[in-house]
Amino acid sequence: MKRRNRPQTYEADVNGKKVRVTVPDAIDEQVLFDALRDNLSPHAVAAIVSFLQPVRTNNSDVDRQVHWFAEELTKLVGGYEQQSRLAEELGL
Repeated sequence: MKRRNRPQTYEADVNGKKVRVTVPDAIDEQVLFDALRDNLSPHAVAAIVSFLQPVRTNNSDVDRQVHWFAEELTKLVGGYEQQSRLAEELGL
């Protein structure tokens, strides 16, 4: 009889309660960014980056991950100059 593998989980705090959350399977980065490109306009991506750039938390790992995501989104719209231009058009 084959033993069933339990999915990996981590503990999270949701509305003051401790819950176990399943760790998602790894996703191919290209699939993620293709989905973002297909569903978000360059202006929306620029706005998201504008709000992510100043984010600081009390967790350096989270800060690193948010910074990485903002960098990848910036590449998605064509770099810093393009992101800045789009954000300026939006009044950000």
